Amino acid sequence: MAVSFADIAVGSTYSRNDLVRLWEHVGVEAISRGVVTPQEDNKIILFVTLDKHPSARPYEDETVGPVLLWEGPNDHLAEDRMLAHQETGDEVHLFYRQRPWDDFTYAGQLVLYCCQRFPDRPSWFVFRICCEAV
Repeated sequence: MAVSFADIAVGSTYSRNDLVRLWEHVGVEAISRGVVTPQEDNKIILFVTLDKHPSARPYEDETVGPVLLWEGPNDHLAEDRMLAHQETGDEVHLFYRQRPWDDFTYAGQLVLYCCQRFPDRPSWFVFRICCEAV
């Protein structure tokens, strides 16, 4: 089912429950991961927490102006899709928050600038934020 960004504004904040209400057919469990790939859709949605909870895996993620420096997940899911997103027409979208208890801010679509893949640890990605909200 397709996920629409028609009612989502760059720079606005959303809880996961807000997004579940906007995306009526998506349950909160479906968007509880850091990388979400809705079925039968061309979207890849990143949910990034910049200051991780001490008990969470210490992924190193950072926004620097219009750039997201992102360490992908250990399971490497969706990496191939992210690397090919410009050729395939997949859209990569970013929601980020500073701390785990904050709501997410929608930053906009991302375009992959470069990636360094590692088979035995998380890969590194550099994205340009197309619609910068910060």
